[in-house]
Amino acid sequence: MELGRLRIEYTQNNDLIQIFNSPTVCSLVINNKVVDEYRGVIASRFTLKGMIEKENKIVQIEAKMGFLFMKLFYDGVLVSKKFMGFG
Repeated sequence: MELGRLRIEYTQNNDLIQIFNSPTVCSLVINNKVVDEYRGVIASRFTLKGMIEKENKIVQIEAKMGFLFMKLFYDGVLVSKKFMGFG
C-alpha cells in the first residue's frame, strides 16, 4: 500500500507517530501501523484518531485537518502544525 508523502513525524517515549498524504488518502501511522485514514480527492476538515497504551494509561493521538493546516495532538497537547494548503 502506498502511503504517499510523509508530512509530519513526531517521536515521544519511543513511539513514532507519522502523517502521510497522497492525492487520495491521508493516513495516521503509529509505530509503523496505519490506525486511521481519510479517503477522498477533495479534503474538507477531518480528524484522524488513534491511541497508544503506555503503562496502564491510554494516550490519545489526534491529527486534525483544518482549511490549510494539519495539527497533531499527543495526549491533548499540540505537538506539530504543518501547512497543507497545496497538498
